[in-house]
Amino acid sequence: MKTINKYIFLFLLAILAVSCNSDGDEVVLSGFQEGELKVTASEVVLTNDNSGKLVLSFMWNAGELANTYSQKYGLPADALKTTLQFDTQSSFASAKDVVETASAKSYTGKALNSLALSMGLETSQAAKLYVRLKSTIAANVDPLYSNVVEVTVTPYEEIAFLYMPGMLSGGWDKYTTRLCSRSGNGEYEGFVNAEAWDNFKFTTEMSSTSGITYGSNPNDLYTLDDSGDQWNIWFEEGGYFLLKANTNTMKWSKTRITAFAVTGEFNAWSLATDVMTYDTVNQVWKVTCNISNTLYGIQIIANNDWNSKYGGSNGEITLGGANIEIATPGTYTITMNLSNPEKYTYTIE
Repeated sequence: MKTINKYIFLFLLAILAVSCNSDGDEVVLSGFQEGELKVTASEVVLTNDNSGKLVLSFMWNAGELANTYSQKYGLPADALKTTLQFDTQSSFASAKDVVETASAKSYTGKALNSLALSMGLETSQAAKLYVRLKSTIAANVDPLYSNVVEVTVTPYEEIAFLYMPGMLSGGWDKYTTRLCSRSGNGEYEGFVNAEAWDNFKFTTEMSSTSGITYGSNPNDLYTLDDSGDQWNIWFEEGGYFLLKANTNTMKWSKTRITAFAVTGEFNAWSLATDVMTYDTVNQVWKVTCNISNTLYGIQIIANNDWNSKYGGSNGEITLGGANIEIATPGTYTITMNLSNPEKYTYTIE
């Protein structure tokens, strides 16, 4: 009988008002309506200081389903489904859906920041998010939408780390070597100097008993595994490497760096004449150059690959950064420090 009632109800949802030919009962479904959405703020500036505090709440009234013979035909408790939709455009063409079972949703600064960054908002830049409530009762019944509310959100740079206990850090209880995700989106990177067969793991905390520990999948060294069956991760060869790890795709990779070269108008953009050397003690790359022509500044190129161009300003260097300006011609020692994945730096002296 429960199965029959379930199918009767689904049929009711499809037409919203039907007559049961067996008993002559006219069953009318009510309460499926456009929701009313409210928000506690129209503008939120997110910072590390308010990351743990409640900064924004949404409340709504999506109605309550009922029918005229609910005792006889039943009404599933989860028949009405509500979903908050977020988009950076008012058309909601690329909406991010957040399914909700309650009639309110609150966000801490950190949670809202993660949501904003996942939708492509840039840190320290105010941008609008458009939010509406979507109500559904069945696949063959068109959804209803609430009013649209607008919230201007300014995200902050959300930094997360993957620590690397093992030989690179000096022991399995040490966490000095790490990768960084500057936007907290699960994509990490960092540079390390390793020897062949150095073993390590990735951890989200500086502890073996808290957070998540990632090893390698027993069947694939470059697939991350957070289960109890994981193996260690290791280097098959020694050298200086750019490491990347993605905890969304559960993959990691390494690129061996064979050279960094300083180039510019002063050496006719050569990648062979001003090659940097690695100082293993201070963990920096160095070269002394006679920069007689400062036009267009300088770039630092990895592995003779122009797609791996490093540049920047004010002492901070990034992949794809602008040419580094040199104010006055002269002989300079250029030092690049990639040992801190949170911020790569350079000096010109």
